[in-house]
Amino acid sequence: MKKRFYTLLLASLASVAGGVVFAQDEDPAQFKLYGFIRNYMAFDTHEVNAGTQDLYFYMPKDKRMSEDGIDLAEVPTFRMLALTTRLGLNVSGYRIGELKVSGAVEGDFYCMSGSVATFRLRQAYIGMLWDNLELGDLLVNVGQTWHPMAADMPHMTNLETGAPFNPFNRSPQIMAHWMVGKFTWTGGILYPMQYLPTGPSGKSADYNKYGLIPEVYLGVSLKNRGFLGRVGVDFFSIKPRWYAPVITKATVEDGERILKYDVENTKQLQTRLFAFSPFVYMQYTHGKFQLKAKSILAQAGEHMNLLSGYGATYDWNKMQLTYTPMQDWASFISFQYGKKWQFMCMAGYMQRLGTTRAIFASDNDNVQSLWLNTSADTRIQQAFRATPTLAYNLGKLTFSLEYNCTGAFFGTGDYNRGGIYQTGHWVLNHRVEQMVKFNF
Repeated sequence: MKKRFYTLLLASLASVAGGVVFAQDEDPAQFKLYGFIRNYMAFDTHEVNAGTQDLYFYMPKDKRMSEDGIDLAEVPTFRMLALTTRLGLNVSGYRIGELKVSGAVEGDFYCMSGSVATFRLRQAYIGMLWDNLELGDLLVNVGQTWHPMAADMPHMTNLETGAPFNPFNRSPQIMAHWMVGKFTWTGGILYPMQYLPTGPSGKSADYNKYGLIPEVYLGVSLKNRGFLGRVGVDFFSIKPRWYAPVITKATVEDGERILKYDVENTKQLQTRLFAFSPFVYMQYTHGKFQLKAKSILAQAGEHMNLLSGYGATYDWNKMQLTYTPMQDWASFISFQYGKKWQFMCMAGYMQRLGTTRAIFASDNDNVQSLWLNTSADTRIQQAFRATPTLAYNLGKLTFSLEYNCTGAFFGTGDYNRGGIYQTGHWVLNHRVEQMVKFNF
């Protein structure tokens, strides 16, 4: 009797569960594998600051002058690299009730373990779409994908795709896109993982972890025929120090503001950095021609691979240590024409504008006042780049040849209270890069 009762109970539960699934009107997911195999050859006329076997080119290194006046850093280099091959999986078509769910998992051979390229996670996110709402469609992406400020990249075939003249950042995020007619309103929060802010402990996500406040982005896009425009602002707040040496004296001596520390005594700190970075982006497409332009006024934008950072200052009213963001202006314009034969060109420029408040002076050698992006020489005040590119597309096979001229202005002497050098010199690097890529 008991066996019959349990059998009927299990059958009833299975029937109810099946009815629930059926009531939710569930559609199965569809999977699509994608990716490419990519190889590079690159030649430089000067030593460079770059990652991944010098493939992710950032900036030329500063001069190293010998006694007879020869720049020892002006030495040609060549490398041939079978790196950055990518593999991804798109998931689409899954529907449960009125909710459409998609996703993507993407990785590539980019990170190096000695001389061996290793596989790393590049993107992994879920997309949830409600497309039957009265006031438009709502898409919410959850997971790691491109920062909204970095998503629109200039025309080129190199690996850095415009950095540091264009933000370059993928981060874990919750980002909502509300699509109403020709407008898309975007807002959400982000957290650093692969691209980290810098500070007293070097590059680390701890500044966000102890700071508690996530990065916030708000923006709006307009798409009308061949025109696409975006404006947005990024809010970034971190706690660079959650404890520090006690300040024992704050004085002004001969016009210089001097802080003295008791390095043997520390206390908890509640002060934090606040930074706002607005940007504007425009794109126009007509037939085989496309034009892009972007400009960003970044504050503490080193986590977006910009030549930025922040400094320490002192609030003389509250008598406490605080922080001031370094401001940088970075812009690019690029165009592309053609389909089988494509000609592309990007021109970029950046300039360091200084901190929003004066950096304090310190007579303690072990207390630092300024933290900047260490991917390049921190004395770079301005830079430019031009990259004319010719590409030949034979179906899914692409051959490209790109010339990259990058100049950087290195400051000399001491920087002022805004972190800016008054004198300096230019250094140029000429890179010729060839790429072969097979998409699948």
